[in-house]
Amino acid sequence: MVCTLKYCLLLLLGLCLQVNALAEILDDSLSPRQQLDLDLVWKYQGNTGGLSDTEYNTVTAQARNVDTRLDTSPYTGSAARIFLVMPIIIRGLANPSSLELSWTTGGLFNAGRVTPGNRQLIFEGSITKPVMRDIFNFTFELDARYLQQTLRVEPDYEIEIISP
Repeated sequence: MVCTLKYCLLLLLGLCLQVNALAEILDDSLSPRQQLDLDLVWKYQGNTGGLSDTEYNTVTAQARNVDTRLDTSPYTGSAARIFLVMPIIIRGLANPSSLELSWTTGGLFNAGRVTPGNRQLIFEGSITKPVMRDIFNFTFELDARYLQQTLRVEPDYEIEIISP
């Protein structure tokens, strides 16, 4: 029984690694490079007496009109899924679980939210153009107790081809 369980766990691990291996990072170098100075504001202002420590220390910031251009030319004509991926390590942040990134878009990509170490589906369908472009409006929400220095968030974009 133990041997069978080990075999099943190894098989499951292999399948998980294969799924991740199918995802490729998309080139977003066509996007204008922006270094944004964000104004952090306290999420909860006024009567803060009933707030938890996390709520009391929560700050938010907005990054508006972030022009994002993904080179999808190798995948034109394919059905695919595209994900926004947040790396687990965020420069300037002592605890990655204290950050949440959410966004709205101009409509080509889906709105969503993600935390470090995770990814969120932003597109599923046919790739019809060599460059997919949309405007993102990002909202950062984080616990200010974990800010160590200038925050640097650099999401990646992954593509998975959907087999017919």
